[in-house]
Amino acid sequence: MDEATAAVERAEREPLFGHRMPQVRAAIDAAAPVLDRHPVPALRARLLLRLSTVLMAAQDYEGADQALEAVGRHVPDDTTLRFLTGVRACRVAIRRGPEPRRLAAETLINVATRLDAFETNTPAWDVVTTEVALAIAELALHDDEPDPSAFEPIAALADAVTDVDTAYVGHQLVAAFAIQTADPERAARSLRAAVLLAKPSPADEVESRIALASVLVALATPIALEEAARTIQIARDRALEHGLDELHRAALIAQAGVLSAAGKTAGAIDRVLELARAAVANSDVTQYVAAVGIMAELYAKTGDHVSAFRTIAESHRALAEATNSDPTALFRPLLARLRDRIGPDKLDKIAAEVAIANRLADQIVAQKTKHPE
Repeated sequence: MDEATAAVERAEREPLFGHRMPQVRAAIDAAAPVLDRHPVPALRARLLLRLSTVLMAAQDYEGADQALEAVGRHVPDDTTLRFLTGVRACRVAIRRGPEPRRLAAETLINVATRLDAFETNTPAWDVVTTEVALAIAELALHDDEPDPSAFEPIAALADAVTDVDTAYVGHQLVAAFAIQTADPERAARSLRAAVLLAKPSPADEVESRIALASVLVALATPIALEEAARTIQIARDRALEHGLDELHRAALIAQAGVLSAAGKTAGAIDRVLELARAAVANSDVTQYVAAVGIMAELYAKTGDHVSAFRTIAESHRALAEATNSDPTALFRPLLARLRDRIGPDKLDKIAAEVAIANRLADQIVAQKTKHPE
């Protein structure tokens, strides 16, 4: 194998997942000067296709389209690469919005009907048919009732292909379809496979574990809840180990949900308190209010509406004192959700009773601290 081919293949083999864009981009950047020294149009086109995948994952759709346009300039007569470029452009368009998605659907129908006529019976053509299958599944997910036939080829591909990225995306697509069609058992199977594939990428593994824990909670069986507890604890540990702060916060929230589903409300509250303390330490008001909302919801789920109200009211007062400002607008949606759950009359009654209790507590404290004459 010559140097240029080896460099391009390294860039193609480097797993992307959802969080390894820098590593793949580095492999692409390393291959580019090799192709400058040994210009081969087909290899340059393949490198540009790999770049388009990275840019698509980064949601740089303009950049992805530019990379795909450049492919055509390098290999205007290569049927396989041109087909692959067209289908990849459809996948970019699917992500752009309703109108580009509609045009992509029309193009995919046209491509699908012409595939057999251009079949080359080569491994390279298999990449084209795989790309078509991925695009059709991604398109179907946007339908109110996704067509199951769009996902059967993906399920088979995910189990059979050796390309890690294709398998990972395939399992994610099947899981998304299963969640959308209320089939948590199938979603769990696909996400377990995604977790195993994502182990080289801690961020992707943590994300996959969080998703898996959520669907296991939906199964609501003792065995599933036990697996969910193990899964989310590992996700939390991995996030901490690798300094993934945002994902650690997400894992804490998910762990609170798992504990709540298992009837362990106190443990769930502890996890959210940890989240709230981190928010205070980081002066993150948005995260603090979100944590308060989760705690209030956890209390409300158990029927403890008084504690739900007190959590909101006391957190409001604490934040106002800490910031010397009026944070009422931030807490109003939390009260609105509680009002919708229990009704305005009951909320008013709880508010009045809590106010009386607070005044009584203040009086008791004042009497205890008053010096005898």
